[in-house]
Amino acid sequence: MLSRLIKYFLKNIKGAKISIKITAMYALMFSLVLLILNASILYGIKFYLYSQANKQVDDVKSIILNNLASQKENINLSTNELTFDIPSKENISVKIFNENGNILNETNKFNYNIQIKQHYNRINHIEEEGKHLIYQNTKINNNIFGTLYVQILKDMENEYDFLKILFVVMAVADFIGIVASIILGYIVSKRMLKPIDDITKAAESISSTNLKERIEVSNGPDDELKRLGSTFNKMIDRLQAAFDRQVQFVSDASHELKTPIAVIQGYANLLDRWGKDDQEALAKSIYAIKLESANMANLVERLLFIAKGDSGIQKIEKKEFLLNELILELVRESVLLAPKHIITNNKNDTISIFADYKMLKEMLRIFIDNSIKYSPEQSIIDINSEIEDNKAKITISDRGIGIPKGEIGKIFDRFYTVDKSRSKEKSGTGLGLSIAKWIADMHGGTIEIESEEGKYTRIVVFLSLGK
Repeated sequence: MLSRLIKYFLKNIKGAKISIKITAMYALMFSLVLLILNASILYGIKFYLYSQANKQVDDVKSIILNNLASQKENINLSTNELTFDIPSKENISVKIFNENGNILNETNKFNYNIQIKQHYNRINHIEEEGKHLIYQNTKINNNIFGTLYVQILKDMENEYDFLKILFVVMAVADFIGIVASIILGYIVSKRMLKPIDDITKAAESISSTNLKERIEVSNGPDDELKRLGSTFNKMIDRLQAAFDRQVQFVSDASHELKTPIAVIQGYANLLDRWGKDDQEALAKSIYAIKLESANMANLVERLLFIAKGDSGIQKIEKKEFLLNELILELVRESVLLAPKHIITNNKNDTISIFADYKMLKEMLRIFIDNSIKYSPEQSIIDINSEIEDNKAKITISDRGIGIPKGEIGKIFDRFYTVDKSRSKEKSGTGLGLSIAKWIADMHGGTIEIESEEGKYTRIVVFLSLGK
């Protein structure tokens, strides 16, 4: 029955608010605890009362036996001398029979008809028709009076009246306690769940144009709800940072794409007006359009790479290969691409590495291309690799124009260029170094930069050798 009640309760409370659910569950558990506790108390008191009643019956038996043992031969058993010492307020009755079944003595309270010649010297209970009785039959062999039968009975009416009153008092107290627990439980649950309401309100007010809402976290105990509010605030901080980066990314990308598109449109208009008859304008326009188209294609390709990296869908296919072979390949290609520079490779240790071959090549190509762009002709560009502290160390150094000291910490920012006009002339997008940094991060690597403006730049990449 109780399990069915609980199942019915749980079934019908599913759609309620959390505060109501908590209050109801708390009230239910509190009620069950009270029920078990009160039942235990009532049972314990009843057990105690019966134990006391049993002891009283035994005491009366001892009194009668003592009185019989102390009586003289001329004693009249019909007098109250035998029962004079029995407490009158304990609802105890006594009846004495002789061997023939004749009543020799009985107290005026004895109005019960219970067989005497059975269950000797044993406490017996009778509970029927609203009666609660305890009795004991005793057979006594006396030298003077012969065989006697004594029946001692205690009526538990007073004790059961006390239990009824106690039950009513406990029921009223339980009702008051349950009502108070429901009210207090609801108030406490509402207060405890207030951070969740704040989170709900903050979440409802958040949109792409409003990411400023935060949960007000109190200075109270560091409980689960406080941590939930702090976690929500941190999540919104990350969302706002990501959204700001996205807005900045779109703005920068639009700005960067605007220039080559404007150049292409300008030269297309020039061709439309004079290019058909002017061979010099035609050649100049075709060259500019091809150059800007290539720049724009390079920019779009890098934008797609970054977008895939930000969304986590950029594939990284790692495998084991020899890093020294990749370095030699890059050196050979650099010699062909930059015949007016001196490309050197003084140290190239045999190193086995687990990484994405194409991505590492792209990262190193970005560094080498920057060294070629910003180094004077006939200057040395040195590409080396070695093992240091159980890591692969790749060093690319040049004797170029260097990087101003205050700019080194910014060069990995997207679309950031040290010299805008110079970068444009060299077809820079400001995305190369941010892509290189992303590739290094995805391989658990680090990048260190040493540079002095007008003298040199040295880029050192550390990569882990293991998987």
